Amino acid sequence: MRTAKELFQELQSQDPELQREYERLAPRFALIDALVKARKQHRLTQRELAERIGVTKTVISRVESGKHSPRLEMAYDIARAIGLRLDIKLVDEQASQGTGAR
Repeated sequence: MRTAKELFQELQSQDPELQREYERLAPRFALIDALVKARKQHRLTQRELAERIGVTKTVISRVESGKHSPRLEMAYDIARAIGLRLDIKLVDEQASQGTGAR
């Protein structure tokens, strides 16, 4: 029996539009994943984190589930509330795809 990940990879290989959309959303989900992991590593509940940044638990839940895309300011506030720094970088797409320098 195939795993969900294997099935998704197969679907991506068959559907270029699905692959493009997945690549477009990947940074968003990577940020969400990092925020969830950091919260859990610091042993904070969603409610405790929400109180630290002045929002409701529901807001944190929606961000962590991907139902709400956090604004940059909220991601920054979450990171600071956990004792971390949000570090963002811009990457040359051509260089990251291995197509060589311009």
